[in-house]
Amino acid sequence: MANATNNEKAKTKAAAKPAAPKRTAEEQARIDEVRARIEKRVRREFAVTADKAVLPQIFQAAALCVRDEVMDVWAAERERSQVSGDKCLIYLCAEYLIGRAFSNNLVNLGLYDTYAAALADMGYDLGEVEEQEADAGLGNGGLGRLAACFLDSLSTLDMPAMGFGIRYEYGFFRQEIHDGQQVEVPDNWTLGSDVWSVERADRIFEVKFGGQIDEQWSEDGKLTVNYIGAHSVYAEACDMPIVGYESKLPATLRLWRARAAQQFDLARFNQGDYEHAVAERDLAESISKVLYPEDSHKRGQELRLRQFYFLVSATMQSMVSAHKRHYGDLHTLPDRNAIQINDTHPALAIPELIRILIDEEGFEWEEAVDIARRTFNYTNHTIMPEALEKWDATTLQHLLPRIFRIIETIDARFRDRIWQQYPGDTERVNRMAIINGGQVRMANLCVLACGHVNGVSQLHGQILRTSVFRDFYTAYPDRFLGITNGVTQRRWLGVANPGLRKLVDDTIGEGFMKDWRKIAELEPYAHDPAFRKAFDEVKAQNKRRFADWMLANRGIEVNPDTIIDAQAKRLHEYKRQLMKALHILSLYDRIIDGELEDLPPITFVFAAKAAPGYRRAKDIIRLINSISALIASDERTRDRIPVVFLQNYDVTSAQHLVAAADISEQISTAGMEASGTGNMKFMLNGALTLGTMDGANVEIAEQVGPDNIFIFGATVEDLTRVKLEGSYHPRATADGNPMISRVLQHLVDGSLPTSDGSRFEDLYHSLRPDGGAGDRYYVLYDFAAYDERFFDAIEAYQDRDRWLTSAVINTAKAGYFSSDRAIQDYDEQIWHLNKGE
Repeated sequence: MANATNNEKAKTKAAAKPAAPKRTAEEQARIDEVRARIEKRVRREFAVTADKAVLPQIFQAAALCVRDEVMDVWAAERERSQVSGDKCLIYLCAEYLIGRAFSNNLVNLGLYDTYAAALADMGYDLGEVEEQEADAGLGNGGLGRLAACFLDSLSTLDMPAMGFGIRYEYGFFRQEIHDGQQVEVPDNWTLGSDVWSVERADRIFEVKFGGQIDEQWSEDGKLTVNYIGAHSVYAEACDMPIVGYESKLPATLRLWRARAAQQFDLARFNQGDYEHAVAERDLAESISKVLYPEDSHKRGQELRLRQFYFLVSATMQSMVSAHKRHYGDLHTLPDRNAIQINDTHPALAIPELIRILIDEEGFEWEEAVDIARRTFNYTNHTIMPEALEKWDATTLQHLLPRIFRIIETIDARFRDRIWQQYPGDTERVNRMAIINGGQVRMANLCVLACGHVNGVSQLHGQILRTSVFRDFYTAYPDRFLGITNGVTQRRWLGVANPGLRKLVDDTIGEGFMKDWRKIAELEPYAHDPAFRKAFDEVKAQNKRRFADWMLANRGIEVNPDTIIDAQAKRLHEYKRQLMKALHILSLYDRIIDGELEDLPPITFVFAAKAAPGYRRAKDIIRLINSISALIASDERTRDRIPVVFLQNYDVTSAQHLVAAADISEQISTAGMEASGTGNMKFMLNGALTLGTMDGANVEIAEQVGPDNIFIFGATVEDLTRVKLEGSYHPRATADGNPMISRVLQHLVDGSLPTSDGSRFEDLYHSLRPDGGAGDRYYVLYDFAAYDERFFDAIEAYQDRDRWLTSAVINTAKAGYFSSDRAIQDYDEQIWHLNKGE
């Protein structure tokens, strides 16, 4: 009955649309052809006629038709590029937040309007059909979304590329909010049919864990390594095409799925030992179950280590096998492959490639290390110490004995070099060492062993050189550079905001989907009243669309006639969702006191997941929902400053939010956000940034100018000085500002409603400690500056001509933040693809 109801909704929605413009005979013929193909697929796949099919069947049939459009060119061009001598990028990342592929593929293939018309002729609305596709549970946040954007750009630019990851069965987790608190439930994204993946039975590789290593040296100095008692897991490949815009060469995303060497122990089963009969299978398959399993305990840490080695071992074996098949001589590996390590998760690829070259291919140590250095490059995505991955040395030695031995050798030789260069400087040696204090430091391994090391914004690159990797920069200055991140305009304008895309194309002509520079031609129209009016109408339509989507998919009412102020990003203290929440409390206090009578209605939207073991981050989510309940309970505030928590934030919800938002909150503590890409997505869609001089905000400010962005707070230099002086005392700051003091009292006085009557003492004491250091992320330090700049933004919004002029300028200046530009920078400065000898 539910499916029938959904069908009727889709058909009613399609019928309710305004009449389509008159079609040419050629357009109608193409539409009729697509319709016939979809109807034929429905019959063949489900043995029903199209008029009897339900929405999920219509989606799957249409998606399979799109898949057919991709497969022929994907297979032919992939094979051609492999034998042509073109250099291929190997992109190594633990996550890929690719979102739904159906709409994105239609846009990039130039078929969106054709399929929309064909489905409408069948009585279906394309938007309803799109909703049948699950977001692929392969990523969590900015790292995964950046990886997806990069693959899209690589394909658009016809650069040979393969991304490698893990095919997580349950993704990160599905976030639900119960009684105001985050609850993690499995993300069963694979329950439906996976239209886009192709299983590769010819690409299966053995990955070994544990056991002991027996090293035998022959008389001629050749090393033979034997594994004794190792446990094997098999990596099975699933390939997915990533289609760029008008691309001749779709990129390939290869995802590894873990399978046990022995699926089932019949002897144990027959003995009644049913649990152990499948124990080996369960242990092996746990590797590809969940993204970032909780690692606050030893077994979780071991599972993460297994996951990351599984990913890199399968990938390195696959790459070496393909290179030998096509080119033979592994000495040419760096000439035909560039490997980009994204964050430290795949860092074990370095010793794994060295292992393969020495143990299986007979290379000498110096040869193998040199090939690795000329092949690998490392992108650092954070300066947070906890994210610069470290492994317990004992655990790594136990699980990966041969890999540990290789890392140990790299470390010993490097220590000797540093000691010779800086004799007696033990502190420097220990800072730069890979193994120190019982830990194996993956970031140090990457910086030492890779040819290039880059930050993801210019500010971030500078911080890596002057702070995080200062010693390495002194030793290897030519390795370091900064390449600012980007987002793909195909997904974040073409799919997310079709109304704005059409307005842009109608105004300056088509081309921005392919050429990131073209949108700059829009800037003069910021001063055109007719264009500003059309721009404003698109934003209003997007707000209504967002409100409709929120009601239908999250059961939450949003007033589209309010200002929409959005903070959407992973929940972490340095991103300062807490500052935003406390500021909303201050607005509540002032409204209750009869102040702020001229404040226009504002809907504050938060969207964030907290890591399962990050207690304080989860407490901030609980606080946000408590504030929402407080505001909703009072008629003086419920319609003026409603707070909405958008649970289970994913790519699809992001597409709706970025198109609708007016204000983009990018308020991280200066120096801690490496880049940010959410800021770029909101900017592209005409939202104005309220933020600190952090990450890519610095470059956004340079692009749009000071009148078109709202910057506040301490800079990196300011905070560096404050730390050195020890001059910041958060308790004194709180006690000296009545507004802050009153807001903090809400955390402990019981005024905030919670399901169990609990309060927020931990958050209170983290900001206003009884003694010692507190407010690590300078929430209270920047609070007054934030408050002042927030009201500047609201005042600017009420001056519609001023606001719309700034919004158009933001969109016009967003071209620089295209992932196409970022990929071109990577290629020119690091990879040098399409230049194979």
